[in-house]
Amino acid sequence: MRWLLSLWLTAWLGACGGGGGGSAPAVGSAPVTLPPVLAATNVLPMVVGVGPGNNVNIPYVSVRVCAPGTSDCRTIDNILVDTGSTGLRLVSSVMSGLALPAQTTSGSAVTLECAQFLSFVTWGPVKLADIYLGSKKAPAVPLQVVADPAYPVVPSACSSAGPVAAGVGDIHANGILGIGVFVNDGQRYYNCAPASTQTRCTTVLTAAQQVQNPVAALDSDNNGVVLQLPAIGPTGAREVSGSLILGVGTRDNNQLGNALVVQTDSRGYFSTTYKGVTLANSFMDSGSNGLYFADASLPDCPGNLAGFYCPATPQNLSATVRLINGSNQTISFSVANGSSLLASSSFAYNNLGGTLSDVSFDWGLPFYFGRRVFTVIEGRSSVAGVGPMVAYTP
Repeated sequence: MRWLLSLWLTAWLGACGGGGGGSAPAVGSAPVTLPPVLAATNVLPMVVGVGPGNNVNIPYVSVRVCAPGTSDCRTIDNILVDTGSTGLRLVSSVMSGLALPAQTTSGSAVTLECAQFLSFVTWGPVKLADIYLGSKKAPAVPLQVVADPAYPVVPSACSSAGPVAAGVGDIHANGILGIGVFVNDGQRYYNCAPASTQTRCTTVLTAAQQVQNPVAALDSDNNGVVLQLPAIGPTGAREVSGSLILGVGTRDNNQLGNALVVQTDSRGYFSTTYKGVTLANSFMDSGSNGLYFADASLPDCPGNLAGFYCPATPQNLSATVRLINGSNQTISFSVANGSSLLASSSFAYNNLGGTLSDVSFDWGLPFYFGRRVFTVIEGRSSVAGVGPMVAYTP
């Protein structure tokens, strides 16, 4: 089973009034000129700012969802853009009565899913919908409805894997748009009756029946995505506007240009070397609100902010990643005091960091500011080669 990579270590986080962050310049915080993104059918406006739950470093877009083949549609905003997971997941309470047909397996049994994220699990039925990303349509795509009250009983094999997301407050969004390197999500599926207490009602779905990456289901611009965000300063920004661009190398607005290409393995991982240690299970993930890695020399934040780093002064650091051509490329970054940052009124930071296992480096949303970051879906061709792969402008 694939792990979905969205990560929030402190789920309650929100900006509260107070002083600003440190004033020392952060590495890479100088203005970066990115090509303008003009309105096009393959572009969705993306915003990092205030959203449900008042959490930080969460990129949001709006997605239009319809009952397949009908005009019964809802536009749902504040959907988290997540390059570390696969598939659209909508919280039941925000669907405003939209009736979607259920994905069924044997007979009339409704398919349910337990999706495993690093910090929680999502439980709910799989349903079919026409998904519109901007003006582009992905027809009859399986998605997950999270916290559907019709299915309150969570099998123990699912609930034991982590806290079960109960709604918008737990996800800090109205849904998750998983547009990572996989076509289908490879998670655990069930066909339990609604009131069942069974724990052994798992079922096996074909790849096409599973929750799908909606980008892969488009009729064009379907080989991946580009996320583009402007650079921000070391004290953060209240709101940042960017773009989610569909396709990689399919139009003038999604060309690789001088981007550096990283081939991932079949699990979506690549190698990062930090302070002489090679972290083989590294990944780029817009759904993570910080840069997460292991460094015992960086002090942990106190109290409820434990899990974030709180150095006395901003730390200018670097790591290297292995490129597709076999060379190593150094990436410079900064980690500031998490307590100081999160006491400000900003919602976007390029220098928020926290702890993770000693086998991974999570290049979360702070890495995306001032860059164009590309994700190429497995088995899909691009000008750089066949996915899965990622790329970024230096």
